[in-house]
Amino acid sequence: MADITKRIVAFLGSLLLIFALILTILPIPIVAYSDYPLSSSDTEIASALDYLRNNQTIQGDIGGFGTSAWATMAVAAAGEDPHDWKAGGDSIVDYLAANAGDATSVTDYARMTLAIIAADEDPTSFGGRDFVNLLKGQYNSGQIGDTSLLNDDFWGVMGLISAGESPSSEIIANSVAFIKNNQNGDDGWSWGVGQDSDVDDTACAVMVLIAAGESSGSNAITNGLNYIKSQQADNGGFLSWGATNADTDSWAIDAIVAVGQDPVSANWTKNDSTPVDDLLSFQQPDGSFYWQNGTPGMSVPKTTASAILALLGKLYPVKILEPEEGMQVYVRIEGQSSNIWSGNVTVTESDITADNSGTTYHLSDPTALGALDEASNHEERFSYYVTDEYGGLYAESIAGEQPSGANGWMYRVDYYSPSVGADQFIFAETTPPAPPHEEVLFYYGAWTDLPLKTSVNKTAVAKGEEFSVTVSVYNDTAHDWSTCENATVYVDHDYTTGSDGKVNITIDRDDTFKLFAEKSGCIRSNEVSVKVGTGVSSQAQVSLSVTITPAISIEVTPNSIDFGDLTPGYTSNACGITIDNKGGMSVTVTAETTDQAQGLFVNGLKLDNNSWRSFSKTIDANDNLQTQAKLAVSLNYAGVGQKAGTLIFWAEEAS
Repeated sequence: MADITKRIVAFLGSLLLIFALILTILPIPIVAYSDYPLSSSDTEIASALDYLRNNQTIQGDIGGFGTSAWATMAVAAAGEDPHDWKAGGDSIVDYLAANAGDATSVTDYARMTLAIIAADEDPTSFGGRDFVNLLKGQYNSGQIGDTSLLNDDFWGVMGLISAGESPSSEIIANSVAFIKNNQNGDDGWSWGVGQDSDVDDTACAVMVLIAAGESSGSNAITNGLNYIKSQQADNGGFLSWGATNADTDSWAIDAIVAVGQDPVSANWTKNDSTPVDDLLSFQQPDGSFYWQNGTPGMSVPKTTASAILALLGKLYPVKILEPEEGMQVYVRIEGQSSNIWSGNVTVTESDITADNSGTTYHLSDPTALGALDEASNHEERFSYYVTDEYGGLYAESIAGEQPSGANGWMYRVDYYSPSVGADQFIFAETTPPAPPHEEVLFYYGAWTDLPLKTSVNKTAVAKGEEFSVTVSVYNDTAHDWSTCENATVYVDHDYTTGSDGKVNITIDRDDTFKLFAEKSGCIRSNEVSVKVGTGVSSQAQVSLSVTITPAISIEVTPNSIDFGDLTPGYTSNACGITIDNKGGMSVTVTAETTDQAQGLFVNGLKLDNNSWRSFSKTIDANDNLQTQAKLAVSLNYAGVGQKAGTLIFWAEEAS
């Protein structure tokens, strides 16, 4: 298995299960509850908050990293300050900041963004990370994250809306369209494209569409509510795997409230019971909420946090930042050998200190130099050196790259080379170029260097499928673009454009490639991502012996698990799994489950009492990790006999 440098996959095969056929379900008495929404002083909310508080550790967390974010949102929704939540040590906010590096996926970034904003912190600079740009960096092919998933789009849009992103922006508008286009024929949504609908994901889709400005009377929202209504049980709750549970009830209540309806109204009452009645039936004597009575579920603190929001009549996002006043522009900074940074910033006024003289200048208007300062996050992201020795303010170096000879730092606005310094170029005012101004490009080179632009005819192709790259060069006289011959395009290796500025490329391996172009006398082009095949680099079964230096390699023991005999509605005993990092670098391990058993393992397998979908652990080189696998069998599972599935562990270089 040579040349495996990104991902190695380990299969844990032959998950076995033999079913019994005996099942007894006892009804739970429901007491009607009509006083909705509850307040934080009500016993039900106060006791739930006490449960969360009593489960906080001295490190500040409640139930671990992911659950702590949900708990933070619940605390804020209840009107309390998460900074004050301490158990004799760090606050829950301190804990999230200290462990911000544990966020590695779209849903991680979104959950952190939502929690950070709920705690009145800055999501662009929290724990040394910019979670807003991390989210935006996952935008591809008109959606956020994996094109086969929907839950990453739900939460990605939710996080960006919370951060003040305009619903009319490209990333929100296109991702919302992707969500709406993947509404199932039964009017519900699923966690994945083409997967079976469920109430939890449908409720989340309804919430995010409302947050993004969709009318509550639109077809998508109306049909989504109809699906949720179709899943309401006689006890007022909502069905999932054939029975109601606290998590599903909470999500459904959130969606009902999001569209302006009352979950205890006659429209949502069945047999004199409402969704709120059913949700409250899962509250335990200690104030917590179980997934189902007698079954704590994957995370009692998370279920409790979700119930708090639903009972308070609060929604996700808990808080939405007001869009900053000023100009939003896209900033790209191209250094001598690589891109230093790119992303959107909002520029208002700026205070810039000349490093040579120590004088601070107040720029009262949004300027190109102010955009550089915002891109650097006021020099927390990268440094820059400004001098006033030439009369105005000039960025002499960026990220430590100093001028040499005729080469130094230049800037362009919408690819045009302005006649004034960056400190004097005022967005929406200075000409040329004419407003509106959308992009500012800082680059290391000569003032005669011309911008390049790269585009592709396809952003996702199959392995071996041809795609075309076009490179254009900007004409400073005509202020227009023309095809660029003999430009070098960097993808899996180097390619050269022909007289038409194009090159056709075929790649025979799975991966997501970032391509760009360069040419002597020109400025490095923008980057474009192309997904080939699965978009993931090569994989290997754990049963194979792989030795690669440097490499990623994991081993999993045992290589099979027999969960024994189980009856629908029951959960197996825990089975231990050891994952050994045999490679030379730290890796982040995630899980995937497949089966041919009508979703038995896909829906019921838990790792460390959480769904396998949320499993994400970092293992240092030559270290190992212990995890516990359980199988929860749905009450309405109809299969009998021996069933088999496959648990797959993926490893990739830790960020």
